[in-house]
Amino acid sequence: MTQHPVWKEYFRFSRKERSGILILLLLSVVCFALPVSRPQYHPAVITQAPASLKEMKTFREPVKKKAAPAYVRKVYTLDINKADSAAWEALPGIGPVLAARIVRFRDKLGGFYSIAQVGETYGLPDSTFKKIQASLQLHKVSLKKLDINQTDEKTLAQHPYIRYKLARVIVLYRSNNGPFRLPEQLLELPLVDDSIYRKLEHYIKTENSPL
Repeated sequence: MTQHPVWKEYFRFSRKERSGILILLLLSVVCFALPVSRPQYHPAVITQAPASLKEMKTFREPVKKKAAPAYVRKVYTLDINKADSAAWEALPGIGPVLAARIVRFRDKLGGFYSIAQVGETYGLPDSTFKKIQASLQLHKVSLKKLDINQTDEKTLAQHPYIRYKLARVIVLYRSNNGPFRLPEQLLELPLVDDSIYRKLEHYIKTENSPL
């Protein structure tokens, strides 16, 4: 009887054992290959948080701004010497009371010669005037002038730039010295300095001065 080497005994398997070994080998191959192939079917998504607020803005979708309606884009303007109360009320911050005051102030002056004069209206906040200033326009200027030689004291006193004290001084001066030859003579009065005269010169005249 032929005797086989001892080491060959370790490699002798029955049919059932060979089948089991083959199945184990197949399972081993499948288990090894599965982690490699998984990313192909389930790719990993890696996101990195932005490091700063500036970078966060890049992650946001741009917001499209809607164009303003046509009626909003229109710029409202008015002629300060022609606008009535209703036109003034259309400006931001100007209600019925302020609108009436502006018109009344303009009428007492005899018309505006400068847009800045609107800001002198009693009770008109400076912030409101700055807000409406861009909407104000000054076209043809036609001012009503007072003849300081013919106008009585009461009428002179109603002018916002003259008032009662100066009206009385004007009447006293012409009573004692005769009529004014030139409007510039008002500078001789104690209540009239250069700044006051620069306002008044637009609204006064004498018989010898141009209209």
